[in-house]
Amino acid sequence: MEGLETARPFREGAALVTDVDFGIFSITGKDAASFLHRQLSNEIRNLEVDQGVPTCFLNREGRILLYFTLWRTPEGYRALLAGKQKGDFIPLLDRVLFAEDVRIQGLSESLTALILGGPNAGSTLSRASGGVGLELAPHRVYSLNLGGASVDVYSVDWLACPTYVLAPPTGAFEQVVDSLLSAGATRSTLEAFHVLRIEKGSPWPEFEVDESMIPFECGLGEVASVTKGCYVGQEIISRMHHLGKPPRLLVGLVIEGQAVPERGAPVLAGTTEVGKVLSAAFSDHIDRVLATTSIRRKFAQPGTELQVGEMKALVQPFPLA
Repeated sequence: MEGLETARPFREGAALVTDVDFGIFSITGKDAASFLHRQLSNEIRNLEVDQGVPTCFLNREGRILLYFTLWRTPEGYRALLAGKQKGDFIPLLDRVLFAEDVRIQGLSESLTALILGGPNAGSTLSRASGGVGLELAPHRVYSLNLGGASVDVYSVDWLACPTYVLAPPTGAFEQVVDSLLSAGATRSTLEAFHVLRIEKGSPWPEFEVDESMIPFECGLGEVASVTKGCYVGQEIISRMHHLGKPPRLLVGLVIEGQAVPERGAPVLAGTTEVGKVLSAAFSDHIDRVLATTSIRRKFAQPGTELQVGEMKALVQPFPLA
């Protein structure tokens, strides 16, 4: 991942990314709340309407099959999934859905998605929607009129700056984009988004999060409840929580030079491989190469000197910039 000049709107204005890979799903039915609460790692039943929460769907070994954000709606729930997860969501949940009254539907034919982020993202949405003093709290969903269309706006906490996923109707995508550009947004790229995501240390599906990891190994311990009762993988999560010693931890690396290492590049302590590069990018903000890695806890202390290839790498806590 590389992002240089295009990262500036995320730092100074309102960056608009239209080339994103998200899937949006609705989950409805009288048993939706109890079904999701039993299957997912975070508290679900206490969500208020228009409130969201990040959560995982785990296997019996506590490893992450899905990591996504779920919002409660007046009709049920909406799930937002990134990357290949959008193709896995319905098949995985169908496997554990039996006699419950639950309907899961993909909305990709009727809804598209885009990202708006940056210190001016909220004021840009306010101008575009004709609102005054619009305040969008994290993990909330709002319906705004943008470009003559009703658009759901999902507030997320993936970056250090205000960040939103907008879900305009498919037929209104271009006019919604035009309304945001007219209100002051600047086009940016998904690569620039990932630069700031790496700086903050937000785990991302297919990068920091995959089926080989449990939540504690990739910075997602807070989305795995140890108080809500039984769910798939809960026994492993509870045991790891009470032992307090996951074998690996997600940390940041600040790497010398300007060459961005490939995903999967070995992270070394001397000649011993202690982890692999999960995400990497050049940060224009601090003029350094940054990376994420899940490494053996012995080497995860801030200030530990490691290597990526021939380059020195220093373990740093998040945020990295």
